[in-house]
Formats: sequence, C-alpha cells, structure tokens
Amino acid sequence: MTAKVTKVVAQQRPGRYNVYLDGQYAFPVSEEVLIQYHLFQGQQLTRSLIQTIQAADQQAKLYAKAVDFISYQSRTEAEVRTKLATLTDDEAAIDQVVDRLKQLQLLDDRQYAQRYVQQMVLAGKKGPQAAQRYLQHKGIAENLAQTAVATDYPDEQALKIAIQLAQKTFDQAQRYPYNKRIEKTKLALMRKGFTFATIDEALAAIDDTVDADDQARLLAQAGEKAWHKYRKQTGLAREQKVKQALLRRGFAFDDIDQLIDDIKGQQ
Repeated sequence: MTAKVTKVVAQQRPGRYNVYLDGQYAFPVSEEVLIQYHLFQGQQLTRSLIQTIQAADQQAKLYAKAVDFISYQSRTEAEVRTKLATLTDDEAAIDQVVDRLKQLQLLDDRQYAQRYVQQMVLAGKKGPQAAQRYLQHKGIAENLAQTAVATDYPDEQALKIAIQLAQKTFDQAQRYPYNKRIEKTKLALMRKGFTFATIDEALAAIDDTVDADDQARLLAQAGEKAWHKYRKQTGLAREQKVKQALLRRGFAFDDIDQLIDDIKGQQ
C-alpha cells in the first residue's frame, strides 16, 4: 500500500516543511530530509519508507539541537551526550549525532582540552592540577586531560604563575603575622591547583620581607586581647590559653613567650 505526496508546504520556521499525502497533512520534515528522500509532488511512498523518513527527521532534529547546543560555547562529548539524553532515550540516535559531529570536527575532546589549558595558562590564575580537575569534571578522559596539561602547562610556566600568585597573596595578608601569611599563601596555591613541590619553590622565590615593628605591633595587640579574654584563668592556665591562642594566629613561639613575660612584668 502506498500514499502519494500531494503537497509540500514550507513552514514559518526556516528549513521545515509540511508533507501532505493523498490530500491530507501527514508529517513535517527538515529541508535536509526533504532533499535526502527527494520528496516532491506526485512521489509514491510506502508505509516502510514513511517510517524511515520520519525516523530520519527525528534524527535531523536531534542533530540540529546538538549543533545549537555547541554553537554558544565549546562543549565536550560528555556534555553533548548529557544534553541529548534529556531529549531522547534512543542511545543509538545519540551515538549517530555524536559521531557525525566528530566527523565534522565540531566535537573534539582533545582540542577542547588543549584550548582550555592554553587559556588557563594565559589567564595566570590557576595551576595545572586545577586544569586537570576541571577537564575531568567536564567528562574529558583522564589520559586526554593529563596529556593536555603536560603539553601546554609545563612546570616552568606553573612555577612562574605560582610565584606571581604567591607574592600577591602574601602582600595582601599584611594584617597577619608572618607565619600566618605563609600559611595563607600555601593554602591559596593549593586551592588554585599547584603541586606541593611548585608551592615550595614559589614560596622560596617571593619577597617575604616583613616589617619588624608591624609584627611586634600585631603581636602586642593580639596578646593584650587574649590576655584579657582569659582573665578568669589564673597563673599557668592563663598563660597556656594565651599561648595557644597566639600560636593559632601564627605568631612565633619565642615571641609569644617574650610577650607574656613583658605583660607579666607590667602587672
């Protein structure tokens, strides 16, 4: 049993057409499918061919959705698959769309990883481990992420960026004692994705000179506050509480002992 194409009418949506069979509206198709199956007035279609055409149109719509999804920004294969899975549960159809995008070089995880790492290096705000974590979070295979980082984020570049970030962080922490400034700098570099080895090298390279008068003033202020806070304690118990509080703040043990001796001497 066959049906004859009696009319093909363009929709208001560009690239979409309505197909009429035997004078009745039958189904819509994309321009791509229209051309692929040579749908023109008078053509005879079998039921099997109609099903094939409709399946091809669904595939074309899925592909169009995928192209639209990647047109705004670069996407990984995993992201595209996740997006398409919200539109269909036909895994074979998703595979076909992904394969087509890869053949047309519209989807390439290797290039995605390479571009991302290069952009991160230029930005100079994060380390290589952060780049690898991001790529794997985006669904990039571990080996591709590792290769991109190893190739485009060499150790010498990581050290250069780490030194710049370390110096900036250290300088911004002037209201803290020296040890606390170093601790904060280390933690900042760890969060930004630098290795322990790179962090140690960076800290050894920065200018960590501090003003002795400022450090003494910070210790005196913190010490007086802690001494007052634990005023209900007496003797050695009070001293231990104050020492612990100041050690947590990052002050040196010897400086704390000297401060407590000075406070006791004033009483």
